Amino acid sequence: MLQTISVTVIAASMVVVAIVLIPVILQILRTARQAEKLLETVRMEIVPLSHDLTIISKEISSILQSIHRQVERVEEGIATVGDAAERLRDFEEAALTIVEGPLIRIATLVSAASRGIGAFVRFLRSPAAE
Repeated sequence: MLQTISVTVIAASMVVVAIVLIPVILQILRTARQAEKLLETVRMEIVPLSHDLTIISKEISSILQSIHRQVERVEEGIATVGDAAERLRDFEEAALTIVEGPLIRIATLVSAASRGIGAFVRFLRSPAAE
């Protein structure tokens, strides 16, 4: 009799476990199908996305190469402007050296002539000249 009760309890336990496991297994199957659909959708979306990323990567590479070329040109332009500024400064110094001496001599000569003329005019106007 104890054996019969034990077998009955075991059989009842197995029925309860089977009843509980059936919805769990069905839910696992539904989840697996949804995961499969999601993976298929992701796979379908990754191909165009990968293609777009490849194109964007190539464009960025092209832009960077263009920027490098432009930077080199700007560096050349800055060097050219620097050279031109240096030549202009040298020209200014040379012109100043060439012009400064004669201008000082002319200014001295004009000043001396002006004083001489002033002295001559004062001499002519003075009462002793009459």
